Amino acid sequence: MSYLVLARKWRPQTFDEVVGQGHVTRTLKNALKTGRVAHALIFSGPRGVGKTSIARILAKALNCQNGPTPSPCNECDICKEITAGHSIDVNEIDGASNRGIDEIRQLREEIRFQPVRCRFRIYIIDEVHMLTNEAFNALLKTLEEPPPHAYFIFATTEPRKLPETIHSRCQHYEFKRLSEEEIAAHLKRILEKEEIQLPDEATLLLARKAQGSIRDSLSLLDQIIAFGASSYDEVCKALGVASPVTLENLSIAVLKSDVKTALSIVDDIYNAGIDLKALCEDLLKFLRDLTIIKRLDVKSASTLTRLHAKRVEELKGTFSPWPYLKVLDVLDVLSSSLDELYRSEYPRINLEIILMRLCSLGELIGVDELLKKIDELLALYEAQEKNDGTNESIGETAVESLKAHEDVGKGFEPTQDDLKKEEEKSGEQGPKRDLINEFREFKEFLSEKNPGLGGLLDACKEIKRGNNGTYILICSRDVRGEMLLERDNLNELKGIARDFLGGDVAFKVELEREKNEDLKGGLNGKKGRKMTTREELIKSPLVQHAINIFQARISNVTFYNTRKKK
Repeated sequence: MSYLVLARKWRPQTFDEVVGQGHVTRTLKNALKTGRVAHALIFSGPRGVGKTSIARILAKALNCQNGPTPSPCNECDICKEITAGHSIDVNEIDGASNRGIDEIRQLREEIRFQPVRCRFRIYIIDEVHMLTNEAFNALLKTLEEPPPHAYFIFATTEPRKLPETIHSRCQHYEFKRLSEEEIAAHLKRILEKEEIQLPDEATLLLARKAQGSIRDSLSLLDQIIAFGASSYDEVCKALGVASPVTLENLSIAVLKSDVKTALSIVDDIYNAGIDLKALCEDLLKFLRDLTIIKRLDVKSASTLTRLHAKRVEELKGTFSPWPYLKVLDVLDVLSSSLDELYRSEYPRINLEIILMRLCSLGELIGVDELLKKIDELLALYEAQEKNDGTNESIGETAVESLKAHEDVGKGFEPTQDDLKKEEEKSGEQGPKRDLINEFREFKEFLSEKNPGLGGLLDACKEIKRGNNGTYILICSRDVRGEMLLERDNLNELKGIARDFLGGDVAFKVELEREKNEDLKGGLNGKKGRKMTTREELIKSPLVQHAINIFQARISNVTFYNTRKKK
């Protein structure tokens, strides 16, 4: 005798044996008790949740020799025939292969005849949404006014594809997707009756992989029983999924930005034959559970993640070095990248790209922490305004921050040391040319390429040429002159000059000196040239303290002349 799979062996035979569909079974039992069963029913819901099983139970309840009854005996000949699928009066039709108008016409001819052995003639049409529009139209009149001995039960996973004319003639019962706890408990009962030992973690894994389908969970259980799995690791191996330890190690590698370890884990998983798309789904679920664990208390997290409290505490301790927002950001990026992986013809390469992207994510701070830092900066600003900018402690903080950020302002203009080194390398002066005419031609060329940058050159009051061929622009001390000192504008100027002159050229922008200029300047009060407006802004205590608070660096300085003259 051929082996009977668990999904058929443990198929429910009464309403009380149905798992997780109490809202449907209760309604049908009450309808049977009061004799108010509708002649046409629609059972809709995900695959493997009991639609056709309940349809068969209802057929037995209507035709049982002791009925109609909400509790069919399963002992009489009628019940046994329906259970075995041999009843001549209970017709199960596959809507996918019998979807045309000819099959429906034949059904309309048969339905006129009285049942042979049963009390009622039952038509169960599975995947009814596959019928053609012509077939639905041919069924409408019979469905609205069927003979008193006929009942229709339509099962479908796509109720929205049914015409409204069919919906309006039927009672609609929506079957729900079963929870992991319901499936795991059902599997545990079956394992006890089959005298098979499996850990609770394994049954929970089967329930997760089944995605709400009882039938799928039993098919997976058949598979691991045939494999001979008795431990959780063996169950993972039989199902071809990554173990929790692997997911935990991969998550740690990503959070530590350890690209080498992350890619090594993927290589091991790939060589083990585990589906990489399934790995991403499992990793996504693991990170989802991890965000809940880091956000909630142990009891609440255990309830929402379906993990034991001991396991929740272990994960809390293992992932304590990383903030909640860091884990949430990794989860968000991974979730948004799954579509790319599903569409990719090279899932391994795509997965490696995703992991490298995840390892490149920077550290994040929470909104509360950010607001706290802003409040601290505002308090400092108010204290500075009150003390008229003479707070010594702020000045000390600025000096320390400036030392820690030595690259602040670097690249805005060539330094004196840089120019000196260039002069030592080249002792010869550039060719003698008419600088004024050359500069005028260059300005016209520049205005065609970049009108905005050409307008900034209007601030140029004088042009000189250094010993090393460097062009020195003496500009007015205003917004245009300050903008010419910006790194982006200076680089753009050099690039256009290269096209104009046919070779590399060095520029130095200087602001003209003010009359009666105070030679005392700088943070330390040492003698030297007076700081420009940009330098004063960069080295101001408030800006330096903001750099220190937010661990930032200055990449650009833009002046906005928004103050109104009094």
